[in-house]
Amino acid sequence: MEIAGKKTLITGAASGIGKATALAMAERGARLFITDINAHGLEETRREVEGKGAEVCFCAPLDVSDYDAVRKMADEIHAGSGPLDILANIAGVALFSQVEDMIHEQWERIVNVNLWGPYHAIECFVPEMVRAGNGGHVLLVSSTAGIIGLPWHVAYAGTKHALVGSAEVLRYDLRKHGIGVSVILPGAVNTGLVRTVVINADEDACEKGRRLFSRHAMAPERVADLIIGAIERNKFMVITSMDIKLLYLLKRTCPPIYCQVLRFMTWFLDRTLTRDGMPSRA
Repeated sequence: MEIAGKKTLITGAASGIGKATALAMAERGARLFITDINAHGLEETRREVEGKGAEVCFCAPLDVSDYDAVRKMADEIHAGSGPLDILANIAGVALFSQVEDMIHEQWERIVNVNLWGPYHAIECFVPEMVRAGNGGHVLLVSSTAGIIGLPWHVAYAGTKHALVGSAEVLRYDLRKHGIGVSVILPGAVNTGLVRTVVINADEDACEKGRRLFSRHAMAPERVADLIIGAIERNKFMVITSMDIKLLYLLKRTCPPIYCQVLRFMTWFLDRTLTRDGMPSRA
């Protein structure tokens, strides 16, 4: 679909992939509605978007896990601007942890932001898109962990797998309404999340893990370009890196070898993020 002039809501727009996508959309003439829990970063994004000559129709800090806040935002947007054309669910949080080291609040936060956040937006915005009858596009940012059983990602992978499944259902449910659906599966991306992600492990090991991650990470602007392409060409699934494409192919075509690779990855992450491969705490 053509992006110029389209009313586009982007969650997680204060930094990383969300900010890069907002700026890429601005360059293509989208009318932007942006939100993020980080008010300061969101304001910076607004200034940069307007510096490109694009229109920011809505800009307000928001916790996507708060249903009442999302509903209030949706009512305000619909009252002032009508239904959206593009809904881009990008906000998310990450956690690296072995299951025995996780506390309940960490399980809850991952599920509330990564799963309930997109579900809140879908519930509050997509029905109006359907009723308007003008078509549109819904985008979900999942993760490599949405198709691969990455170690130390039990809660995160659960939410990201769920987004892939929901996207597949929406792909067919919304087709009759002219609404396309895309799910993006980024691998390592060099965003601020690299520094702020919670890792339940030894501090020295965490720093080593962050350095290793950064060396293999792609720029968020590259992911934003892939997001734009997916919307423009109505491409359903986008895996951002070749190594993950190969691993996903291996999972589908040769499960025994895939199993051995995942066992090695688990062993490697255990050795990287803990002292002598032992748990960081009881």
